[in-house]
Amino acid sequence: MRIGAGLLLLAVLLPLFIGNNYQLGIAHQALILILLASGYNLLLGFTGLVSFGHIALFAIGAYTSAILVVSYGLPFAVGLLAAALLTGVAGVLIAIPALRIKGHYLTLLTLALGEVIRLAIRGMESLTHGAAGFTGIPRPSVLGFTFRSGTELYYLLLACVVLGVLFIARLERSRFGRAFKAIRDGETAAEVCGVDTAAMKVLAFGLSAVFAGVAGGLYAHTMRFISPEFFSLSLTITLLAMVLIGGRGTVLGPVVGAVLLTVLPEWLRFVKDYYLIVFGLAIWACTMFLPQGLMGLAASVVARVRRPA
Repeated sequence: MRIGAGLLLLAVLLPLFIGNNYQLGIAHQALILILLASGYNLLLGFTGLVSFGHIALFAIGAYTSAILVVSYGLPFAVGLLAAALLTGVAGVLIAIPALRIKGHYLTLLTLALGEVIRLAIRGMESLTHGAAGFTGIPRPSVLGFTFRSGTELYYLLLACVVLGVLFIARLERSRFGRAFKAIRDGETAAEVCGVDTAAMKVLAFGLSAVFAGVAGGLYAHTMRFISPEFFSLSLTITLLAMVLIGGRGTVLGPVVGAVLLTVLPEWLRFVKDYYLIVFGLAIWACTMFLPQGLMGLAASVVARVRRPA
């Protein structure tokens, strides 16, 4: 609780210490990826399901909101709500065949579905503008107020992140959260204890997809340009790393992981062409030596400090 309050205070005060619009843009990306990683953690961390198609849901959310607002003139709030609903339905539809398979086969299925969705977006040029990308996406506007400045947009994204993290924190303590973790720790044992594993998996996929849809809609209206090339497998790997490095199955782990993996490439720009190698080695080191993630390390340190001598 104290760590969360401290991170929130730091996030609220951050614009006061940011010197230029470029750094503020990095903060925008970090907030959007926090929302995306937090939703993905519902699958990977809470339920133990590995999906490589999550970025495709992110893309669906981005394109849904952009198309409805730009092509059909609907308000931003309607576009964002539609993005959440459509991706939620897509997540449930993906979950149905996923119930029949497990392990590596599930990973391959979601990877294939993700690529199919990305290729479909590229192919529907009349609707999505294809490989040329979708331009002219307006800034978010709520109740007649348009979030034009970078600082205004930052606080809108921060409010969405806070609501998302609070929802996950509440979900973790509910019977649904306990059911998710029971499936992760032992699906057969969960079934014996009366958990409807099929329904819980569908729910996890659906909720995770809604987070991806909201994040996608916010991304489209923040960057004001989207292209199929952005929603690639490399972003999927980065998303996976965010959850693992931050600490899967924890509420704040994806927050820490998303911020770290958004800022780290900027810190490593000084090594120029070698920064990808350094970036990869840093991820590998965290994965090898911190299997419980950074939040797991923090929890173990706090436990040692509190342990009586």
